[in-house]
Amino acid sequence: MSIEFLGKEISGLFTIPSGIVMTSTSVLEKFGQEAPEFGILTTKSISKEYRKGNDESIFAQTGPGSFINAVGLANPGAEKFAEQLSKINIPKKRFLLASIIGGNENEFKNVAEILCKQVDGFEINISCPHAKEEGQTVGQDYELVTKIIKNVKTLGKPVIVKLSPRANIEESVKAILDGKADGITAINTFGPEGFLVYDRLALYNGVGGFSGKQILEKGIEVVREIKKRTSLPIIGCGGISIANDILRYRDAGADFFGVGSAAFPGMNTNEIRKYIGTLDKDIKNGTNYAKNLLKTELNMEYKKVRVNKKEQLADDLFVLRFDNSIKAEAGQFIMLGQLGKEGEKPFSVYNTDPFEVLFQVRGCRTKEMAKLEKGDSIYVRGPYGNSPDVNGKLLLVGGGMGIAALKLFTENYENTIVVAGVKDRNHLPNISRWKTNETIIYSNDGSVGKRGNATDNLEQIIEKIRPDYILACGPKGMLNEVVTRGSLLIPEANILVSEELTTMCGVGICGRCATKDGRRNCVDGTFI
Repeated sequence: MSIEFLGKEISGLFTIPSGIVMTSTSVLEKFGQEAPEFGILTTKSISKEYRKGNDESIFAQTGPGSFINAVGLANPGAEKFAEQLSKINIPKKRFLLASIIGGNENEFKNVAEILCKQVDGFEINISCPHAKEEGQTVGQDYELVTKIIKNVKTLGKPVIVKLSPRANIEESVKAILDGKADGITAINTFGPEGFLVYDRLALYNGVGGFSGKQILEKGIEVVREIKKRTSLPIIGCGGISIANDILRYRDAGADFFGVGSAAFPGMNTNEIRKYIGTLDKDIKNGTNYAKNLLKTELNMEYKKVRVNKKEQLADDLFVLRFDNSIKAEAGQFIMLGQLGKEGEKPFSVYNTDPFEVLFQVRGCRTKEMAKLEKGDSIYVRGPYGNSPDVNGKLLLVGGGMGIAALKLFTENYENTIVVAGVKDRNHLPNISRWKTNETIIYSNDGSVGKRGNATDNLEQIIEKIRPDYILACGPKGMLNEVVTRGSLLIPEANILVSEELTTMCGVGICGRCATKDGRRNCVDGTFI
């Protein structure tokens, strides 16, 4: 079946709405090449200048299949993003739709001009619920909306407009038609709203937008109201998870469909590919098999834990022991913090029973954690990530705080050898208690073990012990060394590394932990 979208033949009816999953160009490219059902590839919202976005926490679960988020429009800026787009390969039958944001008609046009050569069209974001002086604020000025559309249209590329569920549909559609836009996306998340956990606002930003199943009915309602007023093509999104949701959107007037947070939290890349292929078949065959592929257990619930013991190993290195145990496998991590403005951060699970984390003071979050004393409380969610499929003899290589991710492997596997590289004696946790066959230690100053780095003499160690797998966690330079030198002696496929990447949601939705090959470390890893 031939499918056309805004004058271009495309491979499928689906997209992932702006701002989730495909927020990195590497992930955009991977899904573009491997999941043809995504005929429309929508980018994150791009502004003229770089934006850091909000700190964690940015994503919280409000109910089954329902969430609230406030990413803060994090993006590298238009120039950098255009450069990133120029380096990826998108198949011909994909429509690359650039979501753009600004505060006035000139800002929108400036971003569009920079991206114009790399994309097929633009989605004007006038609906973000938590962007100050942008998003919904702009969307409520209908004269300005018309000016923005007209300005961007001068570049000769198709333009669609993404509407808020709180928009005045009659006024919005009039502005869109006056500007001669080519289509409409409906809806964005519903907000701004707050969400309380233990009587605390869950998000760093305080307020965010509701998404997922809780906005399904609103999305269908808005699409129906739009269709009464225009025949422009509509991308319907908000709450879609099964074929019946698609059919209801189609009956309301949608032509294409955005599938996002109602379906994808917790799914790794392979699972999303299988799910979207199954959903496509469900629509054609009248079946409902995709429902069975949805993740129902996400470990998104926050649990309050209390500090039982704090051990200070060095001026900046601590172990916190809590008054409970945790079910976690080797390679998994948790999100730990105080919620709201005090935020949360990802940490490897250092020990499960009792539950412990090993951490180094690096910023404001860990600085506050270092002040915790016995009896103080903190909030944890997770675990996340996967335990790698390995067996036999394992060589575990850790550098710096990467050592924390290795301990559970020594607990769960009988045949392990640990190579640890640390700054000095004080920065070495008590590895003598680990259940490992052998420990080889390097320190920068020679105060413990041998002077040097974890990768010193790596070839000789591999030749001596002949491991079946190498698992490494630590600084990027160390990981590169492990892969480069280790692959000379064992198959590269048997060398798994866990790189320290930005991890903000834990369930693959924010896409911030994207790897160079387009995987998301929190759901496809953490050892990959």
